[in-house]
Amino acid sequence: MKLTIKPLVPEESALFYTDLAEDQKLDCIGHLRGDFGSGGKEFWSTWWEHQSKLKTQEFKDEFDDFINSLRKQGLLKDRRNMEDYCDKHPEAKMPGTWHSDVYGFCVKTNSYRYFIRCSPCPGDYNFYVYCYQNQPELLQEKPEAGKSTLPGPNKKKKHEPER
Repeated sequence: MKLTIKPLVPEESALFYTDLAEDQKLDCIGHLRGDFGSGGKEFWSTWWEHQSKLKTQEFKDEFDDFINSLRKQGLLKDRRNMEDYCDKHPEAKMPGTWHSDVYGFCVKTNSYRYFIRCSPCPGDYNFYVYCYQNQPELLQEKPEAGKSTLPGPNKKKKHEPER
C-alpha cells in the first residue's frame, strides 16, 4: 500500500485523541495504541473500539494493510525509525502536549482517515493511530482562522489513561 503521510494540521489536533461524545459525530471507528517494548524493536499493541458498527471487513482489511505499510516504510517499524522520521518532520510537532517530543501525522485514503500520534520516548506508549470514516462534509468545513470546532487535545480520556 502506497501511503502519503502528512504532518498534522493544527485544526485537526483533537482527532489524535479520544472524546467519546465527539467520536460518534466524527465517525471514529477506534484506535490502536502501541509501543516498541523495552528494547525498542518489539511491536505491542491494543485496539480500543469506539464504534463497533463501523468496524467493517473492508475497514479491517485496509487497516491491516495500512499498519503493515507503516511498519515497512519505517514510521512504525521500531522506536529508532520512528525517532528518525519525526526528527525529519519538525513541522509535525504537536503543541500543548505532555512531552515536547510528540508528533502528529495524517493519512487519508478513499474511505478512511488515520491520525497517528507518535512519541518515540522509551518507557511509554509510542503511538496511537485513530481511525475515522471519511466524512466529506466535515473535511470541507473550514473553522474560523485559528479556531477549531473539535474538542482540544488536553481533554482527559474517558476510557484509557493519559500517557
